[in-house]
Amino acid sequence: MKHTFSALLMMLLTSFAYAHPGEHHGGMLNAIAHLLSEPDHLAMALIAVVVGVAGARFFRRRTAARILAKRR
Repeated sequence: MKHTFSALLMMLLTSFAYAHPGEHHGGMLNAIAHLLSEPDHLAMALIAVVVGVAGARFFRRRTAARILAKRR
């Protein structure tokens, strides 16, 4: 079930990869400069970091709670 959900999620999210028509020439530093100079890109990066940190904290707390429950 998890693999099916993951596959469906990835298929739905691939359309977002076409956000910019054309190609970005100039290498990695130009791409990083582009990502850091656009407010919408910075907002999405901030959201991704916040979601990642919140998810990591959630799973760490859940794992710790399960370990404590097994010890009792």
